[in-house]
Amino acid sequence: MANTFKYLVLALVRDRDMMIWSLAFPIILSTCFIFMFAGLDNIGQTEPVRTVVVQDAAYDGDEAFRSFIEGISGSAEGEEPLLAVEFAPTRGEATARMAASAQDEHPIEGVLLVGGGGLPEVLLNNMTSSDDPQMGGVYQSILVTAADSYASRRQLVTDLMEDDPRALANQAVTDALSAVEPLTQKVSVTQNAPKESVRYYFALLGFAAVMGAQGSLTAVLWLLPRTSALGARRSVGGTSRLRSLLGTLAACWIVSFACLVVAYLFMRFVAGVDFAGRDLLCLAALAASSLMATALGAAIAVLPRLNSNAKAGLLTALVCIAALFAGLYGQPTMELADTVAAACPASQWVNPAVQVSQAMFSLMYYDTLAPFLTHIAVLLVMAAVLLACSAAALRRQRYASL
Repeated sequence: MANTFKYLVLALVRDRDMMIWSLAFPIILSTCFIFMFAGLDNIGQTEPVRTVVVQDAAYDGDEAFRSFIEGISGSAEGEEPLLAVEFAPTRGEATARMAASAQDEHPIEGVLLVGGGGLPEVLLNNMTSSDDPQMGGVYQSILVTAADSYASRRQLVTDLMEDDPRALANQAVTDALSAVEPLTQKVSVTQNAPKESVRYYFALLGFAAVMGAQGSLTAVLWLLPRTSALGARRSVGGTSRLRSLLGTLAACWIVSFACLVVAYLFMRFVAGVDFAGRDLLCLAALAASSLMATALGAAIAVLPRLNSNAKAGLLTALVCIAALFAGLYGQPTMELADTVAAACPASQWVNPAVQVSQAMFSLMYYDTLAPFLTHIAVLLVMAAVLLACSAAALRRQRYASL
Protein backbone atom coordinates (compact mmCIF):
# COMPACT_ATOMS: atom_id res chain seq x y z
CA MET A 1 0.00 0.00 0.00
CA ALA A 2 2.85 2.40 0.85
CA ASN A 3 4.58 1.65 -2.45
CA THR A 4 1.31 2.10 -4.30
CA PHE A 5 0.87 5.51 -2.66
CA LYS A 6 4.44 6.61 -3.33
CA TYR A 7 4.68 5.68 -6.98
CA LEU A 8 1.19 6.81 -7.81
CA VAL A 9 1.90 10.29 -6.39
CA LEU A 10 4.91 10.49 -8.70
CA ALA A 11 2.84 9.28 -11.64
CA LEU A 12 0.05 11.80 -11.03
CA VAL A 13 2.48 14.70 -10.68
CA ARG A 14 3.84 13.75 -14.10
CA ASP A 15 0.37 13.38 -15.60
CA ARG A 16 -0.16 16.26 -18.03
CA ASP A 17 -3.96 16.38 -17.84
CA MET A 18 -3.93 16.40 -14.04
CA MET A 19 -1.45 19.28 -13.83
CA ILE A 20 -3.17 21.32 -16.53
CA TRP A 21 -6.72 21.17 -15.21
CA SER A 22 -6.12 20.98 -11.47
CA LEU A 23 -3.13 23.31 -11.17
CA ALA A 24 -2.34 25.39 -14.25
CA PHE A 25 -5.90 26.23 -15.28
CA PRO A 26 -7.00 27.81 -11.95
CA ILE A 27 -3.83 29.90 -11.83
CA ILE A 28 -4.18 31.05 -15.44
CA LEU A 29 -7.85 31.90 -15.03
CA SER A 30 -7.16 33.69 -11.73
CA THR A 31 -4.59 35.80 -13.56
CA CYS A 32 -7.22 36.68 -16.16
CA PHE A 33 -9.65 37.58 -13.37
CA ILE A 34 -7.09 39.98 -11.91
CA PHE A 35 -7.21 42.06 -15.10
CA MET A 36 -10.88 41.50 -15.88
CA PHE A 37 -12.17 42.53 -12.45
CA ALA A 38 -9.77 45.36 -11.72
CA GLY A 39 -11.92 48.07 -10.16
CA LEU A 40 -15.06 45.90 -10.11
CA ASP A 41 -15.24 45.98 -6.32
CA ASN A 42 -15.10 49.78 -6.35
CA ILE A 43 -18.21 50.17 -8.48
CA GLY A 44 -20.81 52.04 -6.48
CA GLN A 45 -18.28 53.26 -3.92
CA THR A 46 -18.56 57.01 -3.47
CA GLU A 47 -15.58 59.34 -3.19
CA PRO A 48 -15.41 62.97 -2.07
CA VAL A 49 -17.31 65.06 -4.63
CA ARG A 50 -15.02 67.31 -6.65
CA THR A 51 -16.37 70.83 -6.30
CA VAL A 52 -15.14 74.31 -7.21
CA VAL A 53 -15.97 77.07 -4.73
CA VAL A 54 -15.94 80.66 -6.00
CA GLN A 55 -13.72 82.58 -3.58
CA ASP A 56 -14.90 86.09 -4.37
CA ALA A 57 -15.82 89.08 -2.18
CA ALA A 58 -19.17 87.55 -1.24
CA TYR A 59 -17.43 84.39 -0.05
CA ASP A 60 -14.85 86.32 1.98
CA GLY A 61 -17.58 88.36 3.64
CA ASP A 62 -19.76 85.38 4.63
CA GLU A 63 -18.22 83.74 7.67
CA ALA A 64 -21.03 81.20 8.00
CA PHE A 65 -20.58 79.95 4.44
CA ARG A 66 -16.82 79.72 4.91
CA SER A 67 -17.32 77.65 8.06
CA PHE A 68 -19.75 75.44 6.16
CA ILE A 69 -17.22 74.81 3.37
CA GLU A 70 -14.41 74.16 5.84
CA GLY A 71 -16.55 71.72 7.80
CA ILE A 72 -17.89 69.78 4.85
CA SER A 73 -14.50 69.47 3.15
CA GLY A 74 -12.58 68.62 6.32
CA SER A 75 -12.28 65.00 7.44
CA ALA A 76 -13.92 63.97 10.68
CA GLU A 77 -12.53 61.16 12.78
CA GLY A 78 -12.56 57.97 10.73
CA GLU A 79 -14.58 59.53 7.90
CA GLU A 80 -13.74 60.93 4.50
CA PRO A 81 -14.69 64.51 3.63
CA LEU A 82 -17.91 64.92 1.74
CA LEU A 83 -16.47 67.41 -0.76
CA ALA A 84 -13.07 67.68 -2.41
CA VAL A 85 -12.97 71.46 -2.70
CA GLU A 86 -11.00 73.55 -5.17
CA PHE A 87 -11.12 77.35 -5.19
CA ALA A 88 -11.45 79.76 -8.12
CA PRO A 89 -11.45 83.59 -7.91
CA THR A 90 -14.36 84.15 -10.29
CA ARG A 91 -17.49 82.39 -11.42
CA GLY A 92 -16.28 82.32 -15.02
CA GLU A 93 -13.01 80.63 -14.14
CA ALA A 94 -14.84 78.10 -11.95
CA THR A 95 -17.25 77.09 -14.73
CA ALA A 96 -14.39 76.91 -17.24
CA ARG A 97 -12.46 74.61 -14.94
CA MET A 98 -15.56 72.46 -14.47
CA ALA A 99 -16.08 72.16 -18.24
CA ALA A 100 -12.43 71.29 -18.81
CA SER A 101 -12.66 68.39 -16.36
CA ALA A 102 -15.51 66.66 -18.24
CA GLN A 103 -13.16 63.99 -19.64
CA ASP A 104 -11.42 63.27 -16.34
CA GLU A 105 -11.93 59.98 -14.56
CA HIS A 106 -13.45 61.93 -11.65
CA PRO A 107 -14.71 65.21 -13.15
CA ILE A 108 -15.75 68.29 -11.22
CA GLU A 109 -19.43 67.80 -10.52
CA GLY A 110 -20.44 71.36 -9.70
CA VAL A 111 -19.64 74.90 -8.63
CA LEU A 112 -20.67 76.43 -5.30
CA LEU A 113 -20.89 80.16 -4.76
CA VAL A 114 -22.59 82.66 -2.46
CA GLY A 115 -25.68 84.05 -4.14
CA GLY A 116 -28.29 86.62 -3.24
CA GLY A 117 -29.24 86.81 0.42
CA GLY A 118 -26.25 84.67 1.40
CA LEU A 119 -27.88 81.54 0.04
CA PRO A 120 -25.64 79.15 -1.87
CA GLU A 121 -25.95 78.65 -5.61
CA VAL A 122 -25.06 75.35 -7.27
CA LEU A 123 -24.01 75.03 -10.91
CA LEU A 124 -23.99 71.37 -12.01
CA ASN A 125 -21.79 69.83 -14.67
CA ASN A 126 -23.97 68.36 -17.42
CA MET A 127 -21.07 67.43 -19.69
CA THR A 128 -19.45 64.67 -17.65
CA SER A 129 -18.34 61.51 -19.45
CA SER A 130 -16.68 59.57 -16.65
CA ASP A 131 -16.18 55.80 -16.66
CA ASP A 132 -19.21 55.45 -14.36
CA PRO A 133 -21.79 58.01 -15.57
CA GLN A 134 -24.45 56.75 -13.15
CA MET A 135 -22.29 57.84 -10.22
CA GLY A 136 -22.21 61.36 -11.65
CA GLY A 137 -25.87 61.78 -10.78
CA VAL A 138 -25.19 60.47 -7.27
CA TYR A 139 -22.35 62.93 -6.74
CA GLN A 140 -24.42 65.84 -7.96
CA SER A 141 -27.30 64.82 -5.68
CA ILE A 142 -24.88 64.85 -2.74
CA LEU A 143 -23.71 68.33 -3.68
CA VAL A 144 -27.26 69.69 -4.02
CA THR A 145 -28.34 68.05 -0.76
CA ALA A 146 -25.41 69.61 1.11
CA ALA A 147 -26.25 73.06 -0.26
CA ASP A 148 -29.95 72.61 0.61
CA SER A 149 -29.03 71.56 4.14
CA TYR A 150 -26.93 74.70 4.60
CA ALA A 151 -29.68 76.91 3.16
CA SER A 152 -32.35 75.42 5.43
CA ARG A 153 -30.21 75.89 8.55
CA ARG A 154 -29.36 79.43 7.55
CA GLN A 155 -33.04 80.21 7.05
CA LEU A 156 -33.85 78.65 10.45
CA VAL A 157 -31.27 80.85 12.17
CA THR A 158 -32.65 83.91 10.37
CA ASP A 159 -36.19 83.09 11.50
CA LEU A 160 -35.04 82.59 15.10
CA MET A 161 -33.26 85.94 15.09
CA GLU A 162 -36.46 87.63 13.91
CA ASP A 163 -38.89 85.76 16.20
CA ASP A 164 -36.89 85.09 19.36
CA PRO A 165 -33.30 86.38 19.34
CA ARG A 166 -32.80 85.31 22.96
CA ALA A 167 -33.08 81.68 21.90
CA LEU A 168 -29.66 81.95 20.23
CA ALA A 169 -28.15 82.74 23.64
CA ASN A 170 -29.12 79.25 24.76
CA GLN A 171 -26.12 76.95 24.33
CA ALA A 172 -28.35 73.95 23.69
CA VAL A 173 -30.03 75.72 20.77
CA THR A 174 -26.77 76.77 19.15
CA ASP A 175 -25.36 73.28 19.61
CA ALA A 176 -28.45 71.79 17.96
CA LEU A 177 -28.14 74.19 15.02
CA SER A 178 -24.47 73.42 14.46
CA ALA A 179 -24.59 69.68 15.11
CA VAL A 180 -25.42 67.15 12.43
CA GLU A 181 -27.44 64.37 13.98
CA PRO A 182 -27.19 61.09 12.08
CA LEU A 183 -30.59 59.87 10.98
CA THR A 184 -29.26 56.51 9.87
CA GLN A 185 -26.67 54.16 11.27
CA LYS A 186 -24.24 52.30 9.07
CA VAL A 187 -24.19 48.62 9.95
CA SER A 188 -22.98 45.51 8.16
CA VAL A 189 -25.25 42.50 7.90
CA THR A 190 -22.28 40.34 6.92
CA GLN A 191 -18.99 39.74 8.68
CA ASN A 192 -17.06 41.29 5.76
CA ALA A 193 -18.02 43.82 3.14
CA PRO A 194 -19.45 42.04 0.07
CA LYS A 195 -17.31 42.11 -3.05
CA GLU A 196 -18.57 41.30 -6.51
CA SER A 197 -15.36 39.71 -7.79
CA VAL A 198 -14.92 37.07 -5.07
CA ARG A 199 -17.88 35.11 -6.39
CA TYR A 200 -15.96 34.31 -9.56
CA TYR A 201 -12.90 33.20 -7.61
CA PHE A 202 -15.02 30.97 -5.36
CA ALA A 203 -16.72 29.47 -8.42
CA LEU A 204 -13.27 28.84 -9.90
CA LEU A 205 -12.22 27.04 -6.73
CA GLY A 206 -15.34 24.91 -7.05
CA PHE A 207 -14.45 24.07 -10.66
CA ALA A 208 -10.83 23.26 -9.77
CA ALA A 209 -11.90 21.09 -6.84
CA VAL A 210 -14.30 18.98 -8.90
CA MET A 211 -11.82 18.82 -11.77
CA GLY A 212 -9.45 17.09 -9.36
CA ALA A 213 -11.54 14.00 -10.05
CA GLN A 214 -9.50 13.71 -13.25
CA GLY A 215 -6.61 12.29 -11.22
CA SER A 216 -8.61 9.59 -9.43
CA LEU A 217 -10.36 8.66 -12.67
CA THR A 218 -7.01 8.05 -14.35
CA ALA A 219 -5.52 6.29 -11.32
CA VAL A 220 -8.44 3.90 -10.83
CA LEU A 221 -8.41 3.10 -14.56
CA TRP A 222 -4.77 2.13 -14.07
CA LEU A 223 -6.00 -0.20 -11.33
CA LEU A 224 -8.67 -2.01 -13.38
CA PRO A 225 -7.50 -5.18 -15.16
CA ARG A 226 -9.42 -4.65 -18.41
CA THR A 227 -8.36 -1.04 -19.04
CA SER A 228 -4.58 -1.35 -19.26
CA ALA A 229 -1.72 -3.83 -19.13
CA LEU A 230 -0.64 -2.18 -15.86
CA GLY A 231 -4.03 -2.94 -14.34
CA ALA A 232 -3.81 -6.56 -15.47
CA ARG A 233 -0.40 -6.98 -13.82
CA ARG A 234 -1.55 -5.30 -10.60
CA SER A 235 -4.65 -7.49 -10.39
CA VAL A 236 -2.54 -10.66 -10.17
CA GLY A 237 -0.07 -9.14 -7.71
CA GLY A 238 0.16 -9.87 -4.03
CA THR A 239 -1.63 -6.67 -2.93
CA SER A 240 -5.36 -6.99 -2.37
CA ARG A 241 -7.80 -4.87 -4.33
CA LEU A 242 -8.89 -3.01 -1.21
CA ARG A 243 -5.33 -2.08 -0.22
CA SER A 244 -4.54 -1.06 -3.78
CA LEU A 245 -7.70 1.06 -3.92
CA LEU A 246 -6.94 2.75 -0.59
CA GLY A 247 -3.39 3.58 -1.63
CA THR A 248 -4.62 4.85 -4.98
CA LEU A 249 -7.31 7.06 -3.48
CA ALA A 250 -4.95 8.43 -0.82
CA ALA A 251 -2.42 9.41 -3.47
CA CYS A 252 -5.11 11.05 -5.62
CA TRP A 253 -6.46 12.97 -2.63
CA ILE A 254 -3.02 14.28 -1.64
CA VAL A 255 -2.16 15.42 -5.17
CA SER A 256 -5.59 17.02 -5.71
CA PHE A 257 -5.42 18.80 -2.35
CA ALA A 258 -1.90 20.05 -3.05
CA CYS A 259 -3.03 21.52 -6.38
CA LEU A 260 -5.96 23.25 -4.68
CA VAL A 261 -3.69 24.67 -1.99
CA VAL A 262 -1.38 26.16 -4.62
CA ALA A 263 -4.37 27.70 -6.43
CA TYR A 264 -5.71 29.02 -3.11
CA LEU A 265 -2.38 30.59 -2.19
CA PHE A 266 -2.21 32.25 -5.62
CA MET A 267 -5.68 33.74 -5.14
CA ARG A 268 -4.89 34.75 -1.57
CA PHE A 269 -1.55 36.48 -2.06
CA VAL A 270 -1.33 37.32 -5.79
CA ALA A 271 -4.93 38.01 -6.74
CA GLY A 272 -5.58 39.58 -3.33
CA VAL A 273 -8.83 37.72 -2.63
CA ASP A 274 -10.00 38.32 0.93
CA PHE A 275 -10.82 35.07 2.73
CA ALA A 276 -11.62 36.90 5.99
CA GLY A 277 -8.43 35.64 7.63
CA ARG A 278 -9.86 32.13 8.02
CA ASP A 279 -7.11 30.40 6.10
CA LEU A 280 -7.06 27.20 8.15
CA LEU A 281 -10.80 26.72 7.73
CA CYS A 282 -10.46 27.41 4.00
CA LEU A 283 -7.81 24.70 3.77
CA ALA A 284 -10.14 22.33 5.64
CA ALA A 285 -12.83 23.09 3.06
CA LEU A 286 -10.38 22.37 0.25
CA ALA A 287 -9.41 19.08 1.89
CA ALA A 288 -13.05 17.99 2.02
CA SER A 289 -13.54 19.18 -1.56
CA SER A 290 -10.58 17.20 -2.88
CA LEU A 291 -11.81 14.11 -1.01
CA MET A 292 -15.21 14.46 -2.69
CA ALA A 293 -13.54 14.90 -6.09
CA THR A 294 -11.37 11.84 -5.55
CA ALA A 295 -14.46 9.78 -4.75
CA LEU A 296 -16.26 11.16 -7.82
CA GLY A 297 -13.44 10.18 -10.16
CA ALA A 298 -13.28 6.68 -8.68
CA ALA A 299 -17.04 6.21 -9.02
CA ILE A 300 -16.96 7.19 -12.69
CA ALA A 301 -13.93 4.96 -13.33
CA VAL A 302 -15.73 1.79 -12.19
CA LEU A 303 -18.86 2.39 -14.28
CA PRO A 304 -19.48 -0.70 -16.45
CA ARG A 305 -19.84 -0.84 -20.24
CA LEU A 306 -18.02 2.46 -20.84
CA ASN A 307 -14.55 2.79 -22.30
CA SER A 308 -11.90 5.12 -20.92
CA ASN A 309 -12.64 7.94 -23.36
CA ALA A 310 -16.36 7.83 -22.59
CA LYS A 311 -15.66 8.02 -18.84
CA ALA A 312 -13.31 10.98 -19.31
CA GLY A 313 -15.93 12.73 -21.43
CA LEU A 314 -18.62 12.06 -18.84
CA LEU A 315 -16.45 13.56 -16.09
CA THR A 316 -15.69 16.65 -18.17
CA ALA A 317 -19.38 17.15 -18.90
CA LEU A 318 -20.30 16.82 -15.22
CA VAL A 319 -17.62 19.31 -14.18
CA CYS A 320 -18.62 21.86 -16.83
CA ILE A 321 -22.30 21.61 -15.92
CA ALA A 322 -21.51 21.94 -12.22
CA ALA A 323 -19.36 25.02 -12.91
CA LEU A 324 -22.13 26.48 -15.09
CA PHE A 325 -24.61 26.46 -12.22
CA ALA A 326 -21.93 27.80 -9.90
CA GLY A 327 -21.74 30.87 -12.16
CA LEU A 328 -18.17 30.51 -13.38
CA TYR A 329 -18.72 31.58 -16.99
CA GLY A 330 -19.66 35.23 -16.47
CA GLN A 331 -22.53 37.45 -15.44
CA PRO A 332 -25.23 35.67 -17.53
CA THR A 333 -24.38 32.35 -15.87
CA MET A 334 -24.38 34.05 -12.47
CA GLU A 335 -27.93 35.21 -13.15
CA LEU A 336 -28.86 31.73 -14.43
CA ALA A 337 -27.41 30.13 -11.30
CA ASP A 338 -29.35 32.53 -9.07
CA THR A 339 -32.56 31.81 -10.98
CA VAL A 340 -32.13 28.05 -10.73
CA ALA A 341 -31.22 28.31 -7.03
CA ALA A 342 -34.38 30.33 -6.32
CA ALA A 343 -36.62 28.01 -8.35
CA CYS A 344 -35.09 24.74 -7.18
CA PRO A 345 -32.97 25.07 -4.03
CA ALA A 346 -32.37 21.32 -3.91
CA SER A 347 -30.25 21.57 -7.07
CA GLN A 348 -27.62 23.47 -5.09
CA TRP A 349 -27.22 20.70 -2.55
CA VAL A 350 -26.32 18.08 -5.16
CA ASN A 351 -23.90 20.33 -7.05
CA PRO A 352 -20.39 19.84 -5.63
CA ALA A 353 -18.98 22.99 -7.25
CA VAL A 354 -21.72 25.07 -5.62
CA GLN A 355 -21.05 23.45 -2.25
CA VAL A 356 -17.36 24.36 -2.47
CA SER A 357 -18.06 27.98 -3.40
CA GLN A 358 -20.81 28.30 -0.79
CA ALA A 359 -18.47 26.95 1.89
CA MET A 360 -16.08 29.79 1.06
CA PHE A 361 -18.94 32.30 1.08
CA SER A 362 -20.10 31.13 4.49
CA LEU A 363 -16.61 31.65 5.92
CA MET A 364 -16.38 35.14 4.49
CA TYR A 365 -19.83 36.50 5.29
CA TYR A 366 -21.21 34.63 8.33
CA ASP A 367 -20.13 35.22 11.91
CA THR A 368 -21.06 31.64 12.80
CA LEU A 369 -19.55 28.40 11.50
CA ALA A 370 -22.88 26.59 11.24
CA PRO A 371 -23.42 27.23 7.47
CA PHE A 372 -19.79 26.34 6.76
CA LEU A 373 -20.03 23.08 8.66
CA THR A 374 -23.25 22.27 6.81
CA HIS A 375 -21.56 22.58 3.42
CA ILE A 376 -18.57 20.55 4.64
CA ALA A 377 -20.94 17.85 5.86
CA VAL A 378 -22.62 17.74 2.44
CA LEU A 379 -19.25 17.33 0.73
CA LEU A 380 -18.24 14.55 3.13
CA VAL A 381 -21.54 12.74 2.62
CA MET A 382 -21.04 12.94 -1.15
CA ALA A 383 -17.53 11.52 -0.73
CA ALA A 384 -18.72 8.68 1.53
CA VAL A 385 -21.52 7.65 -0.82
CA LEU A 386 -19.30 7.75 -3.91
CA LEU A 387 -16.46 5.87 -2.20
CA ALA A 388 -18.84 3.19 -0.99
CA CYS A 389 -20.28 2.77 -4.49
CA SER A 390 -16.88 2.59 -6.16
CA ALA A 391 -15.50 0.11 -3.57
CA ALA A 392 -18.55 -2.14 -3.91
CA ALA A 393 -18.41 -2.03 -7.72
CA LEU A 394 -14.71 -2.82 -7.76
CA ARG A 395 -15.09 -5.69 -5.31
CA ARG A 396 -17.87 -7.33 -7.36
CA GLN A 397 -15.89 -7.36 -10.61
CA ARG A 398 -14.75 -10.83 -11.65
CA TYR A 399 -12.84 -11.81 -14.78
CA ALA A 400 -12.69 -15.20 -16.43
CA SER A 401 -9.55 -14.14 -18.24
CA LEU A 402 -7.32 -11.10 -18.63
